[in-house]
Amino acid sequence: MMSATKHAEIALVLCALSAMSLSGQAPQTTITKWQDGKPAAVAITYDDSTINQFRIALPLMNERGLPGTFFIVTGEIPGSKYPPMFIGRPIMEILSESATAPTTKDNVFERTSVIWYLGTIERVEAAGTANLNPQRMIQSGDFTPVDAALAKLRATGVTYTAGGKPWVPVRSQEAGRPLATHPGGLTWDEFRREAAKGHEFANHAVSHARLPSLDEANILYEVDKAREDIRAQLGEKHTFSIEAPYGIDDERVRRILINRFPLTRNWIADSDEFMDGIMRGNSRDPATSTREYVQWQRGPVTATPIDEMKGWVDISLSHGIWLVLVIHGIEGVGYQPLATNTLRAFFDYIKAQESRLWVATFQDGGKYARERMRSVVTTKQSGQAIEISVTHTLDPNVYDLPLTARTMVPAEWTSVQVRQGKETHTVPVQRESGGSYVQYRIAPNGGVARLERAR
Repeated sequence: MMSATKHAEIALVLCALSAMSLSGQAPQTTITKWQDGKPAAVAITYDDSTINQFRIALPLMNERGLPGTFFIVTGEIPGSKYPPMFIGRPIMEILSESATAPTTKDNVFERTSVIWYLGTIERVEAAGTANLNPQRMIQSGDFTPVDAALAKLRATGVTYTAGGKPWVPVRSQEAGRPLATHPGGLTWDEFRREAAKGHEFANHAVSHARLPSLDEANILYEVDKAREDIRAQLGEKHTFSIEAPYGIDDERVRRILINRFPLTRNWIADSDEFMDGIMRGNSRDPATSTREYVQWQRGPVTATPIDEMKGWVDISLSHGIWLVLVIHGIEGVGYQPLATNTLRAFFDYIKAQESRLWVATFQDGGKYARERMRSVVTTKQSGQAIEISVTHTLDPNVYDLPLTARTMVPAEWTSVQVRQGKETHTVPVQRESGGSYVQYRIAPNGGVARLERAR
């Protein structure tokens, strides 16, 4: 029979061996660049809320389990509280003043706002083009187009007011087919149903106004009132992202809006020092960027070959890029529409890469990168367990996306039980030349995650 002393000695040896086994590979945790350790990410986004995005593209995405982000024009949707408006002094006061006071850099934006509103919303023929470029006029000192348009409006003898009749958008024709088909069935109820499936519905202004043509008051009405309607109809979550119409290259619009929304598709690189942004008109090679993250926007149009579109995915996978697709028209409806067969083939290709490609909404891609870059990770050994905590100082009510952690574990472990709060799950141990590790999702600011060898 073995003595008590011998039992104690054996127990001490076993404890020492176990401790050596765990300490032989110092606990170390990193946060993977993209969720679930995938090397690249893609966001499929749409502008303008034209009908075939929802009647053709969205069902194709649902069939494949692909989430998307739809930048919607809220003033077109029945039930929206805020229609397009002109914000400012009475229109007739501005027109009367223009008879004796010529346009200058100090009043040009107010006046182009009036011309845009009357021409685009009220459809006053005398207003002429709604595509006036105030910045270019300021640079050249030539405000003749504005003065000419205002003179035509005065000559009509009509009294103009802001609002007063329901707005039904009428857009230009392309190849004999309308760019928009509203009224035609898009409703907030439909958006709510699709949001429940994981899609994001984001801000594209009240009327898709040409923001560089507007003064600050009218810019803010367009984006802030769209946000209020989205919040009321879909909830706070869908107020995170915005695409400011026509504002992609406009410095004045950027200054007004950059800090008003958590995530702007126009100027993401301005918000995050670690993010390089390559807009869809830029031919710069994303592989040459030296920043941790690259948001590479590509806008497939009617003539884009499917092989080129697939190539964007391949390049993203090779270099860890965040590919942001910007899609407008679908099957004859909308700007530069893609054929259904092209879209189907492209979605099939994206789906086929899903084991390596994280397909996420625009919002989630931006959240993940910010959370990871601003996280502090603490890993320590606690007996035979490993404890990990991840914290960041971002608003936890907004930045609530789980990150993916990768923790080194002892070589003899084959599976690991991960427990954080009330959540417990088991994950397999994976091997590589550098050792053994487990990969799992962890909630930042969600308390300690405890890893133990599964029995």
